[in-house]
Amino acid sequence: MLEKARVSFFLASRSITRGNKGITIFTVFVLTLIFIQLVLFSSMLAGITLKFNELMVNFQTGNVVVEPKEEERYIGDASALQKKIESLPQVIGTSARLKTTGNFRYKQKEMGATVYGIDPADEIFVTGLEDAIISGDFLSRPDRGEIILGREVSGGFGALMESKSLGGVEVGDTVELTIGGVTREFRVKGIYSTRFFMADASAYLTKADLEELMGIEGRDFAQEIAVKTADGTPEYDTRTALLSLGIGENIRTWHEFAGILRLIENTLGLVRNIMNAIGLLIAFVIIFVVIYVNIVNKKRQIGVQKAIGIEQNVIIASFVLQAMLYAGAGVILGYVFVRFGLVPYTVSHPVEVPLGSMSLRLDNAEALNRAVLLFLSSVVGSVIPAYKLAQKDLLDLIWGK
Repeated sequence: MLEKARVSFFLASRSITRGNKGITIFTVFVLTLIFIQLVLFSSMLAGITLKFNELMVNFQTGNVVVEPKEEERYIGDASALQKKIESLPQVIGTSARLKTTGNFRYKQKEMGATVYGIDPADEIFVTGLEDAIISGDFLSRPDRGEIILGREVSGGFGALMESKSLGGVEVGDTVELTIGGVTREFRVKGIYSTRFFMADASAYLTKADLEELMGIEGRDFAQEIAVKTADGTPEYDTRTALLSLGIGENIRTWHEFAGILRLIENTLGLVRNIMNAIGLLIAFVIIFVVIYVNIVNKKRQIGVQKAIGIEQNVIIASFVLQAMLYAGAGVILGYVFVRFGLVPYTVSHPVEVPLGSMSLRLDNAEALNRAVLLFLSSVVGSVIPAYKLAQKDLLDLIWGK
């Protein structure tokens, strides 16, 4: 068995070293490009998914969200609960929020949006909204009668759903906000853009203003407490720690709010699988053609090999090994290019996409999976022509028929 493998390897290496160098370089080059294509889409998908997750944590939910108990509308004594949560060493900050939907009116345009009532001094420890202001200023604790709008509400500033927005509100303009039949005018203090459409389709005012609109002023209520933890702290560990404090409210990690992100991720994953299938089909065709042409040009040589007693399966194995060597070279070159060239480059020079700056993330397990698929495609692409020719009659091979 070992002797047959050695003969097959010898024949394969001789075929490559004595064969057409141009065809060998071209084959390896194409397989390198195919491997890069196979891992590139996965790396982009991983980068986009990570970006989505960062945007949700940094601009909307924080790491963990505490919500009212079942069948209760509000968290009572929210300030005391905040202090209890902040006693955990891994907690950086908390923000007790009121949250409702309201109807905005500006000139002749109207639209509904989510409205948050926040304490601005707390919010800056949980989300990056203050840094996302693109016009005007962020709210401050004493503010009354002022509001900040996401760009999907204000319109302009590259809003994705411009036609559904208020059509171009600017800082200093006055908008009408109606909540539960109560209407008030607010001066627009700032407009923000996080590039995360779910966060940009909201508006923020101080908690005192929203309490007044909802008729619950002075009751220290909250509808959610967003919790920001130190980098690297597992959210499920934080939830366990909060439960150990005797907190009976619903505690949810940001993952439980990411349903729509999973939908986007699954859709992109389907596109990735289609692109992978096309790449593997191209690899199959390339290997098939290269091996077929190689075999046709070596009919007499194969006939002589059979005549001197080399078994048919050894000859077939030599062509399979040849294809695997091509694939191996392509995988190694492609991996080195992506791992040590493309990924570090996008880390130091992030790619600007509609979500913000993004870099590629190469998962080694994913790369190994793509390498195995490329090897399998190469094996199948080489076995078929090698098997068909090796079955031919010895004399036909020697006469080159």
